[in-house]
Amino acid sequence: MASFLSESFLVDGDDLGDLVEALREVSNSPGSWVNVEPDVDDSMRADVPGLFQWFSARGPQIPVGTFVAGSDRDRPSIGLDHGTGRGAGNRLALAGIAIAEPWMLRQDHPKRGLVWEFAASASPPAGPVADLLVQGTALFCPLPTDGRFRVAVHTPRS
Repeated sequence: MASFLSESFLVDGDDLGDLVEALREVSNSPGSWVNVEPDVDDSMRADVPGLFQWFSARGPQIPVGTFVAGSDRDRPSIGLDHGTGRGAGNRLALAGIAIAEPWMLRQDHPKRGLVWEFAASASPPAGPVADLLVQGTALFCPLPTDGRFRVAVHTPRS
């Protein structure tokens, strides 16, 4: 069973330097990933409990953005898991939030979220990835936030 090193920290939406650096490091480490979510007061969360979540047509209440490093078998990918239902890709576009080629949208599902794959052989640039993760999760978050984001970095132990 794989074992991971995990690091968590907060970033301000106006200063994404630490997030960009984490994304750069992870992009060169196959099997690693970064999760980003808006910093929401835990007392305001109202997740759908247990069995009812299986029958819900929507994803989580607090959106989670994920960057997964590529490997020999898989391309780097970005995911936005959200609870806003159908048409999330259209809402991103209307808000002017996009990620340029060579990122290709592979999924826009009301429960499983949005997924993009990096279609180039080089490492993806970290700045645009950070922007999409932060702007996308902020757009899809139905609860008030203070402009900060929780970041969790997971890398395999050597």
